[in-house]
Amino acid sequence: MQINKMNIAVPEVKEGIWLRDENRGTELYGKTVGIIGYGNTGSSFAKLLQPFEVTVLAHDKYKTGYANNYVKEASLEEVCESADIISFNVPLTSETHHLLNSHFLSRLKKQPLIISACRGKVINTADLIEGLKNNQVRGACLDVLENEKLNSYTEFEKQQLAELLSFKTVIVTPHIAGYTHEAFLKMATVLLGKLGF
Repeated sequence: MQINKMNIAVPEVKEGIWLRDENRGTELYGKTVGIIGYGNTGSSFAKLLQPFEVTVLAHDKYKTGYANNYVKEASLEEVCESADIISFNVPLTSETHHLLNSHFLSRLKKQPLIISACRGKVINTADLIEGLKNNQVRGACLDVLENEKLNSYTEFEKQQLAELLSFKTVIVTPHIAGYTHEAFLKMATVLLGKLGF
């Protein structure tokens, strides 16, 4: 498994550009992945990573005792110091609002790739943009934004989104990471089960 540059290479090929060396990927093998929030999503992500022989450092402020042969419990500081990739998997609360901010970015040691498929306001967009400019982070994969109603954007929000999308190392998708036909059915089944049907 590799961290590739398909978001860059696919549009280039559509334009008749064939750049192989410039779009060389990076192996996931041997890297350290930090998972912030070890609930259902965080633990499921860790299971997916198991075959790739990465070091998984999981931080959860409210859980302990979940370490196993491929997941190590870690402090937030350890994740910031050691992770090549950091995935945010926390609910949005007063504690997690803008968890990724300038202070968080200042603690990073390895210029990680940032992944967020939790809630948009966990990431401070302005600070992430500064982190990308200052090479504090290598790139970002965001399935969520602070404001997902694009038709309600102010001029500032439009400019901010345009700046975020101008980075070749940023991918933004419209909150579809877990949005499948099967997941929709599972949600209904779980809800019915909770209601006693």
